[in-house]
Amino acid sequence: MTGACSSGSTSSDITAAPVGGTSTSGGGNTGTVGAIGATERDFEISLDSSTASAGSATFHVTNDGPATHQFVILKTDDAPDALPLDNEGNADESADGIANAGIIEDITPGSSKDLTVDLKPGKYVVICNLPGHYKLGMNAGLTVS
Repeated sequence: MTGACSSGSTSSDITAAPVGGTSTSGGGNTGTVGAIGATERDFEISLDSSTASAGSATFHVTNDGPATHQFVILKTDDAPDALPLDNEGNADESADGIANAGIIEDITPGSSKDLTVDLKPGKYVVICNLPGHYKLGMNAGLTVS
């Protein structure tokens, strides 16, 4: 199954590192947040916390569901369940007001993957944007201060 994700719009407020890498932000880092646990199941995403401090954070994502998922971090003021949709009914990652902060593709059932990003203050939504997954409830909000 392939993802319906695009690279989306980008923001100078956000720097993502490769999966399992470290933050590549230069000088804008406000501190180290540490690890944020996330669990994906069919069809939900749960975070260890819905709030975090600004700085470098590593999301440790575990897929406890029977299907492959992805983990997309979007900086947006939209509510987690109210993102604009594209023509195929998936979350439109390139819509105005949305910046893609990072993605982990192909998290297979029973596996875990890490993604390190530099979180700036604001609101974020994490989703699985494989076809139909977002609309079925795979989203969660995160507020960074």
